[in-house]
Amino acid sequence: MTNEQSLRVLIVDDNRDGADALGLLLEELDNQVHVTYGGIQALDVATAFRPDLMLVDLLMPGMDGCTLVNRFRQLPGFATTKIVAITGQKGEEHKALAMKAGCDLVLFKPVTLAAVRMVLENIAPAMPATQIPAMRPRPSAQPVTDRRLPIGEARKLRSERTSRSLTQAESEAAICDGIIRFQDEYLGWRSERIHAHLIKDILIVRILGVLTLAERQLGKSLSPEKGRDLIKQTRKQLLELARPMLESLVHEASGVKVRSMHHDISTITGEEVVVFSLTDAPKFQ
Repeated sequence: MTNEQSLRVLIVDDNRDGADALGLLLEELDNQVHVTYGGIQALDVATAFRPDLMLVDLLMPGMDGCTLVNRFRQLPGFATTKIVAITGQKGEEHKALAMKAGCDLVLFKPVTLAAVRMVLENIAPAMPATQIPAMRPRPSAQPVTDRRLPIGEARKLRSERTSRSLTQAESEAAICDGIIRFQDEYLGWRSERIHAHLIKDILIVRILGVLTLAERQLGKSLSPEKGRDLIKQTRKQLLELARPMLESLVHEASGVKVRSMHHDISTITGEEVVVFSLTDAPKFQ
């Protein structure tokens, strides 16, 4: 697949390791991928991410796949988005329910590489050009040093301007710097790459980090599945404790208060995703 055919793909599946693995595969095929692990979170993430294609698990707690797809089909911006259901429940009745909810296709687990290629090559390019959402250019991951604007420098820039506001790029770079400093000084975590992107009243921060030595030892001492679950649980609890600091950082850099924060970490890809829902869209220089 060429870069010209690159798609924005949203994967929704509560099986985190399976979702992460599928996400890695799609990224290797030159697509822009976002993975989320539940239907309720997917509603917020999709509104900001604007996917061309969604791969949705049918059996999920909280909000099942059919309900999620039905909700999406009622939203004006998602009437023509291509949605593929993924399920381990084989049978025509499950396929019929998915199609009735608004899916374009149903794939059965385990999903093969051939099936993924078929979806990318046959379903997505078949969309009329006028129906494909505009693709926002996605900058390639940059070293942390290229994506940082010290918060002190951001304050200085703001004080020198009549508008007292930063540009979007400056706000995003200041957020990256603040989160990297926070992780290093407060939590002792190290990140290799970070990207922050503000879309209206949603801030998405993607962080490629490195597990600590203690976490790597923990993963070796337990079964792989238990080790991964414990690492995810511990990191989520620590970030929850530090939520006021992160919300204050985002508020200072963007000029808008945070309404809610959602965090996920993949111990397969090493990527953390933090989604902040803001009380309003920031106003930039």
